[in-house]
Amino acid sequence: MARWSLRSKLVTLVALALLPVLGLAAWQAKLQEEASVWHRTAALGSVSDLAVARYDNLFDASRRLLSAACADESVELSASADPAAATVGRCGSYLSKLLAAYPGQYSSALVTDEQGIARCASDPKALGMSFADRGVFRKVRLARDLVIGETIASRITPNAIIPIAIPIIRDGTFRGMCAVGISLRALAQVTAQADGTGGTAVAVVDRSGAAVGGDATAMRRLPVPARLAESLTGGQVGFSDFGQDGSFYEFRVRPVGGNSLFAVVSAPVSDNPLASNRPWVVFFLVVLASIGVLTVIWIGADRWCVRPLRYIQDFADKVARGESITLSPPRPWTPEVASVGAGVTAMAEAIASRESALRANLEQRDHMLREIHHRVKNNLQMISSLLNLQAGEIRSPRIRRFFGDAQNRVLTLSILHRHLYERSSWSLVDFQQFISDLVRQISVVRAAPGQQAPRYHIRAPIMAVGPDTAIPIGLIVTEAVSIALTHDFSKAATPEIRIETSERGEEVQLVIEDNGVARDGGAPVPEGKGGFALTLIRGLAMQLGGEVTIERKPEGGNRVIVVFPRPAADEPANA
Repeated sequence: MARWSLRSKLVTLVALALLPVLGLAAWQAKLQEEASVWHRTAALGSVSDLAVARYDNLFDASRRLLSAACADESVELSASADPAAATVGRCGSYLSKLLAAYPGQYSSALVTDEQGIARCASDPKALGMSFADRGVFRKVRLARDLVIGETIASRITPNAIIPIAIPIIRDGTFRGMCAVGISLRALAQVTAQADGTGGTAVAVVDRSGAAVGGDATAMRRLPVPARLAESLTGGQVGFSDFGQDGSFYEFRVRPVGGNSLFAVVSAPVSDNPLASNRPWVVFFLVVLASIGVLTVIWIGADRWCVRPLRYIQDFADKVARGESITLSPPRPWTPEVASVGAGVTAMAEAIASRESALRANLEQRDHMLREIHHRVKNNLQMISSLLNLQAGEIRSPRIRRFFGDAQNRVLTLSILHRHLYERSSWSLVDFQQFISDLVRQISVVRAAPGQQAPRYHIRAPIMAVGPDTAIPIGLIVTEAVSIALTHDFSKAATPEIRIETSERGEEVQLVIEDNGVARDGGAPVPEGKGGFALTLIRGLAMQLGGEVTIERKPEGGNRVIVVFPRPAADEPANA
């Protein structure tokens, strides 16, 4: 995080600050979702409880009705194989009056004997009909208790009914059945009374999933009978599915009147994502608002912080490169950033002022150093001239040669100082050019009349060296070339003196050789002058931190080999 930008850190800090808000929003949305589910479940449960209670009241009232009817003497006497006509008449009249007290709720009532033959009925058309094949008769014969049958088509009336029957027991023996048929209209009325608020609806279905009660809206909401029968068989209390009208509903199933009928309560579930996920809409709005806040902070930080700072950085880079530039932002800055810009501008002006002063001082120093080198060169040339004049007064050749050697050494230093003040860098000299000028000057001073001058072959790498390296090398070259010029080149086909310098890794090798013949013909170098020159060459090689080898070539001439460390890159700083 230490390398993050200011903008990234600011946005991250705000995002961390918004995390508790998002957490609270998510927690609130979760609570609202759970509350919504609980309210919907509670509504379905209350409506289903109400429907079951109303259906239980209906069936309980039917039980009491049947119990009262079967207790009548005429009804009980009719439950025989051959009842008297007067008894049948009284029984039918009783049942008709009983059903008339509940108009529209019951379709018919009848009494059968033990064989299932109707012996008494509210509708005379039912007399003599056999109901032994009805499931309700078989069940009541076995159960000998109140039985609610499946929905069937009435043989007496054109409407479908739900039969309810109780057995007629005499002396512990089954003597017949007393039954009444509840009309589906009565079930529909009970269903309508049980419909709740909030879009819930109640329908009654049998075990096959077929609707037997409820209004048209409630029955259209029911899923296909096969799906509903599967849920009833599997014992599912609640499930969600699509109704026959194509909408999605949540269903709650409760058995009524035993296990023959079931009350199905339906509540619509919205297929609109916004409506179905309403508790989370607020949370997503909070998330979007947070993202918007972070975006605004990101853009604002870029607009009022990052861009101005980047402009100031570019300005500082240009100032560091020495460009003359004025801080002129493209648009107004905030007071804080403007204050930073003013501070950077003041610093740039101070740097420019100090740089100008340093440049002036450097130019003055460079001028002074060039002047010093120039004057040193002039003084050395004057000394060389004085030595030359003094040598002219000396008649001894040996002493005159000593003065000439001293003059060459002074000229070497003079040439070095000339190269120092003529170059753009006062502390470095061009090695190859320096050696060439030095050899040319020595050949002019030491030229002997009537003797063929040797040719010089100079090969050196292009490199710049400081005075600490150039002075010892120049003196070594001066001494070696001076020794070579004392040799006799008359027998050489091509008189030459070779000066070669090569770089070998971290070392430099300087080779100076000639093809002349020593005039004494014996020692590698003449005594006297040669002895001092050898000592000087060895001392200068040690000053360079290297080694020197001096040898006589078999074909004639000397070879001087100096190997010394390659000059360091910062050598001029010590010059």
